[in-house]
Amino acid sequence: MLKVSLPVGDDLLEIHHNMWNGKDQVFWNGESVSRKNRFFGSTHVFRVANSITGREDVFRVRVGMGFNGTTYSVKRNERVLLGTWRDQLTHDSRRQMPTDDSLDLNNPPPRHRPDPEPAQRRNWSDEDLIV
Repeated sequence: MLKVSLPVGDDLLEIHHNMWNGKDQVFWNGESVSRKNRFFGSTHVFRVANSITGREDVFRVRVGMGFNGTTYSVKRNERVLLGTWRDQLTHDSRRQMPTDDSLDLNNPPPRHRPDPEPAQRRNWSDEDLIV
């Protein structure tokens, strides 16, 4: 049963999680790269060739079960792509953030600039209207 679908550049990472039979499976572009049985959680580690850099990327996918429900965490080369409370990611921890701007969802929201003060209305008198 598909639970999470995460685009990574031109590729697609899918996490299939079946709560009833305890099986988790991770797909990369439609091909199964990891399958595990779990009780409360599972960690899937796999390597994928990166066509841009020519090296392999190491992905770490964690599926967790607990009282708060199901959680999913995805890291590429130890940089958070999809985080949970375990990752303790804030916008201050820049070293864990993705380098690709399209995947960087951890930036703080833009600061709201208050609207400038409106110009004060001038009290007009009848003499000001006579030309």
